[in-house]
Amino acid sequence: MILSILTLGCFADVFADVDEDGDGLLLSGEIAAGTDPLDPDSDDDEWTDGEEVDGNTDPLDPVDNPYDLGWRIDACRWDVEGEGVAEGDVLNDYSMVSQTGETVRLHDFCDQVVLIELGFYG
Repeated sequence: MILSILTLGCFADVFADVDEDGDGLLLSGEIAAGTDPLDPDSDDDEWTDGEEVDGNTDPLDPVDNPYDLGWRIDACRWDVEGEGVAEGDVLNDYSMVSQTGETVRLHDFCDQVVLIELGFYG
C-alpha cells in the first residue's frame, strides 16, 4: 500500500496539467481538442489554440476562427436548423460579408438575437 502512494507521488509531476506552449490551453484541454501541446497555433491561422477553443471554433481548421471584430460565436452553431422565413422562425443559415470584408455566418450567433437590416441602394 505504501508503495502505491509513493509511486503516485513520483509520477504526479510528470502528468501535471500545464500549458507548455502558452496558448491558454492546459494539457488536458490540448488532448480534448486534439491540438499539439507544444504548438500554440496548431492550424497556423494566427489564432492561438486557446483563443479558438474559447471562441467555439476549431483549432485544427485554418478557415474556422473567431471573428476579427470580436463577435461571439456560440457553441450551438452546428446544431441549428432553419424553419422558414416567417416572423419568429429560425432562418436558414446564410453567409454575409461584414464591414471589414470578413464572411459571417448567421447560425454562428444561435444563442443571440440578431437584427438583420437590409438596405437597397441604387
